[in-house]
Amino acid sequence: MNLHLVHKILQAASDQPYGFFKVRGAPLAREVEMMAAAGLIEASGTVHGLETFAVIKGVTDSGRSFLRAFRDDPSPARTQHGIGN
Repeated sequence: MNLHLVHKILQAASDQPYGFFKVRGAPLAREVEMMAAAGLIEASGTVHGLETFAVIKGVTDSGRSFLRAFRDDPSPARTQHGIGN
């Protein structure tokens, strides 16, 4: 998993007022599948067709813990990748 991308997806999904967040494209859908397998989110199955997408139904407690860990980590690597800005 790309941790920077996972953080961005989790943050975006957490910011949704109704909890549903759709990601488009095979690479993002694959990332969502891995996040669901890791227990960070609840997601629907990936839809393949003219447009490949996945829908995040909610962020789990583990996903929220992941977000807190990024927020609480003052490591220089975070700011180099634009996460802490």
